Amino acid sequence: MAKLEYDATELPSNPKQWNGHRAGIPLTRSLAENAENLIGHPGWRWAEQKTSRRRWTVNGDFTTLRPNGVARYAREVTMALDALISERHPLARDLEIDLVAPRPLSEPLQLDAIPVRVVPEFSKPRLPQFWVQAQLPRHVPGGLLSFCNLAPVLVRRQIACIHDMHTRLMPASYGRGFRWAHRLILPALGRRAARITTVSQLSRSHLVGFGIAPDENIVVTYNGSDHAKRWDAARSSLSVDRGRPYVLCLGRRDQEYKNMGLLARVAQLLDDMGLDLWMPGDVDETTILRYVPKLPTNIVLLGRIGDDDFKKALEGALCFLFPSRIEGFGLPAVEAMASGCPVIASTSPCLPEVCGDSALYADPEDVHSWAEKIRQLMNNSSLREWLIAKGHARASSYSWRWIAWKYLELMVQVDADFEEVAG
Repeated sequence: MAKLEYDATELPSNPKQWNGHRAGIPLTRSLAENAENLIGHPGWRWAEQKTSRRRWTVNGDFTTLRPNGVARYAREVTMALDALISERHPLARDLEIDLVAPRPLSEPLQLDAIPVRVVPEFSKPRLPQFWVQAQLPRHVPGGLLSFCNLAPVLVRRQIACIHDMHTRLMPASYGRGFRWAHRLILPALGRRAARITTVSQLSRSHLVGFGIAPDENIVVTYNGSDHAKRWDAARSSLSVDRGRPYVLCLGRRDQEYKNMGLLARVAQLLDDMGLDLWMPGDVDETTILRYVPKLPTNIVLLGRIGDDDFKKALEGALCFLFPSRIEGFGLPAVEAMASGCPVIASTSPCLPEVCGDSALYADPEDVHSWAEKIRQLMNNSSLREWLIAKGHARASSYSWRWIAWKYLELMVQVDADFEEVAG
């Protein structure tokens, strides 16, 4: 099997390029007319393939999760695949694909070409991973697309996305059962699945370093940003009127690598600068008080908010703070850029890889460095406008449509591999 290569750490100068795709080649024709671009199959020609239907299934376990993080990736890639199939993309020719979910969808997916099948999960008692590992494989007649880390080990004809190795790198941020599920399943999945995808070159290096999968079997897709264009601040019900400018961040009470301690301490410095710190997310006063003796009066805890509310908060903020000690991709930073909000990000991996020169950076352990970067944006409107323009261009280079195109390509490759073995 040829080595799979895709490296977008250096973004193209043309902002219309998508995750490394050349803008001069129409997306819907690039592989059908340029067969030499097929990963690992330089001699492949469409006319040489059999006309029998190719069967694939999307692992719908993500439909039971809140639509953020890895579930956001799964939802957006599935909808982008559906759009390409509906447009009769050449790589979807003779493709028959459906989505299998463990329960009826709680939030509708906008799907026209991908039907949804429900295979009810065994729930008396509900056993973690039982549906994925034991029930789902019986309902996969061909290949399987799994987008959310843990996937059926029994299915070899599979493309599985493993987003990061945080359970090994930051174990204190996860429960024991969650850690052990990843520790046991991921190495087996990495050895058995036909292809592994991931979301950054950093994550790729970790997958190789921990022995999850060989480098030549891993493809980096990154994430997309186009979903943020669907968000509409006009639909937001968010109403906060404190009469002060603010910076925005995300709060998490259960994951230490998100660096809540720095946010709690920087709030005190921001108060002296006349700024509030708005903090949506799963966080409360108790979380803040782990790190400072008294709750800063300028912290505004918004609780969980929807996408439209997040858009409104981003549009009104001086900047967005993202001080994580590590990220697999760091989607909120790209969402902020897409929404016209300047980003100050941690120097920790992989945020410089993802944000490039379109953000300001600060050490995740240096509170005063963060305050100084914020002060720069307060006092230099030209710098802020420059970052907004750079951020828009950077965000537009990350596309769910391109990622779906990449999965169609990989599905063709895997089908060809299995036909060679069968032949």
